[in-house]
Amino acid sequence: MKFMSLRALGFGNDDLLLVAVKDQNLDIGHAITLVSFAGRALVLDNQVKDVIPAERVRHYQPVFSANEVSWWLYRPR
Repeated sequence: MKFMSLRALGFGNDDLLLVAVKDQNLDIGHAITLVSFAGRALVLDNQVKDVIPAERVRHYQPVFSANEVSWWLYRPR
């Protein structure tokens, strides 16, 4: 919903990613929205009430991400 809401507000497809992650603290799958805004990558997460810079998030391991035209698969570290 956040991804589509931001698209409706005028954010470009190149500025948004829906990211499937593994929450390493809880050992479960989860999804977040990543938005590029003012030169920064920001995370919108329904488990956190604030919008936070992506570099502060360390407990999520990305699995794959997608926007409306492409998708990316991440290799495990």
